[in-house]
Amino acid sequence: MFKKILIAIVSIIIGAFAFIQFLTMPTPSFMRNKEVDGVKIEAKISNDDRSPIIRTFAKEEFENFDEGKILDIYDDVAGRIEGDLPRIHLLNDNKIYVSFYKDGQKIEPEKTSLKITAHADHYNDPVKKRKIEGELSKDADKTYSFATKRYSTQYQKYFIEYLRFEISYTIEGKDYLSVFATFQDNAKEGTDFFENEDLNPPIPPEDD
Repeated sequence: MFKKILIAIVSIIIGAFAFIQFLTMPTPSFMRNKEVDGVKIEAKISNDDRSPIIRTFAKEEFENFDEGKILDIYDDVAGRIEGDLPRIHLLNDNKIYVSFYKDGQKIEPEKTSLKITAHADHYNDPVKKRKIEGELSKDADKTYSFATKRYSTQYQKYFIEYLRFEISYTIEGKDYLSVFATFQDNAKEGTDFFENEDLNPPIPPEDD
């Protein structure tokens, strides 16, 4: 009896340790891009090798989710740990590149649109979230792109913004929506953000 109890306790401890380790690791590849109806997008972020965490839904289904469900999706695409998300490096390549797929085949959607929620970089910024709407540009090889810029007020020499993208599109007459997030910055590789400098006066957002 004692041996069975000991085995059960050890199993619980091992399971708990494995679960905690799973939660503190970057989102694994097989969980980074979820599709629906055989539909998905792939996104290349600037010159970053990391892929974003993408969640795709039938648009009507997404619009009927309650606030709690939508917040869970937003939290999901935000990643688990630091470094889980790719970054737009504005000094090198300020674009995201998007491709659309149906049943594994790269296709051209019937129409597309894009919304960005840009979170303020600095706590002094009175506007904590900004909403931006735009259109994807059609590039070669059934790939689309969008050029970003700094959307927040810049209070320091170097900044990091958090951007959440919602891409709406139509495939075979049905509307879909894909959600993912990235960071973006204006710093060269190796920049030490602890050696940042305040700007006086701050610089207004580039979209103003």
